[in-house]
Amino acid sequence: MAGMTLQEALDFASTHVDVDPGIEVVVLISMHDEAAVLSVGEAHGYSSMFRRDLPLLNWGMGSIADGRPVGRREPVPGFSTRGLGGPADFLDGVGPSMLGVGNSSASGTSFPIDFSVRRDPGNPWMRYLGRGPSIQIEIEQRSAPSPGGTVTAGVQLQASQDSSLLRAVGPSLKDPAMNASYTVTLIAFRRIQ
Repeated sequence: MAGMTLQEALDFASTHVDVDPGIEVVVLISMHDEAAVLSVGEAHGYSSMFRRDLPLLNWGMGSIADGRPVGRREPVPGFSTRGLGGPADFLDGVGPSMLGVGNSSASGTSFPIDFSVRRDPGNPWMRYLGRGPSIQIEIEQRSAPSPGGTVTAGVQLQASQDSSLLRAVGPSLKDPAMNASYTVTLIAFRRIQ
C-alpha cells in the first residue's frame, strides 16, 4: 500500500467517507532530533479521522479601521485524531496514536499524541509573505490518551510535500530547545467489512 499526497487523501476521503462501510486512514510519523533520538508512531483510524471542517492554525485575522475583522475564517478538510479514543474510532482496537522513542538509550518509552493535518489554501499572491498555500501539521503530546488527559507539549509545523511524504522542521517534542525533522506519510482507503 503506497502513501498518497495530502490532496489525494483528502479527495479520496471526501468521496468515500459517507459510502458504507466508510474509510480507513493510516498515518505514519517520524521525528528525528538533534540528539539523534528517533521517534516513530502511527495512527490507524476509521472515517472519524477525516474532518470536513478542521480549523486552520493561525488564521491571520486582522482588522480594518472600523474594527471589523478581515481574513479567512472557514475551516478546511483534514485529518485529526483529536477527540477520538474509543475502539469504534480506531482499527483493531489499537486505540489512540502513540509516538515511541526508537533509540537504544530510551527504548521502550512512548507517549500518547494527537495528530492533525490540513491544507491551508492561503493566497497564491501572498506566498512570499508567508500567507500563501501551505500544509499545516499539529502534533500534541498528551498526559493520557485522547480524549482524556491534557496537552503537555506540542508543535505546529508548516510542511512541504515531497511526493507522498510531508516533511517539516521544528522544535522537538521531547526537548523544545532542540530542532527536529518530521516526516509524515498518509494513506486512506475503503474500509473492508
